[in-house]
Amino acid sequence: MVIMAVTRAPLNWLRAFESAARLGSFAAAAAELNVTPSAVSQHIRALELRLSKNLFSRHANGVVLSAAGRRYAEDLGSAFALIEEATAKLTGSGGREMLVIHVATSFASQWIAPRLDLFRASHPAIDLRLTALGQGIDHGGTKADAEIRYGWGDWPKLEAVQLMREEVFPVCAPGLAADLLSPRDLKARDLLHVPGYAEDWDMWLALAGVTGIDTSEGASFDQSIMAIRAAVEGKGVVLGRSALIERELAAGLLVAPFPQRLQSSGAYWFLASPQNASARKVRAFRDWLLDAVHAAKAAAESVRG
Repeated sequence: MVIMAVTRAPLNWLRAFESAARLGSFAAAAAELNVTPSAVSQHIRALELRLSKNLFSRHANGVVLSAAGRRYAEDLGSAFALIEEATAKLTGSGGREMLVIHVATSFASQWIAPRLDLFRASHPAIDLRLTALGQGIDHGGTKADAEIRYGWGDWPKLEAVQLMREEVFPVCAPGLAADLLSPRDLKARDLLHVPGYAEDWDMWLALAGVTGIDTSEGASFDQSIMAIRAAVEGKGVVLGRSALIERELAAGLLVAPFPQRLQSSGAYWFLASPQNASARKVRAFRDWLLDAVHAAKAAAESVRG
């Protein structure tokens, strides 16, 4: 079925879709493929027209795989892996290694994707493959080689290395920030929510000493990247997480109107089975991640003075 699809659609359409499905973002796919997000979007739209199937559900603040898209992406992922393996055998590039990392969509798109070129430059013999498609490691390490997961370090059967904690604080588009002179002014603004984190609006408002704001109202988003996009477009104020909004802050697309910041209770962790953790390619990526985290922390501290 996949081979028939290849004969019906250009390979770059298929690659754009497979990458966007695996990473959960057109922007992240563009970074991986070294093309523009617009090119990724055009390729996927052309593929959908060719197949007469909607592979993604498109929303104002992001995209979500359809049921058909998820099935197709899983098949294509296996097909591309076979193609890459066959090519390596034919060209004698057996020294290259494929490293598969399972990581949440928002962290892959917002933190890792912008740094992919740095990893490629420092480890040219390792082909990094990020996936957000339910291919996380199991205790035998039979799926992804390793995983980046948010949590509290309680994975007794896996080797866990803490990467970073986050600061959590309100951010919004510059146009909205002009009217936010005090945290109490949030009462007149739409609050954007990303459920699932311990740190929420009630906790931040308590830190700021503010009461009387109904935090049950406002739009909720399944993924942080969607809430961030809504905030950039001026749809409200989101409780930003430092690892996921660093680019928007640096570019001035988002600003932090208040100084109060929560320290996250959880952290991002690098996880691998004991067997996989000793592999050279896994250790190389783990060490590169730790160096990148240190550099990002130093850069953030220099900006804040």
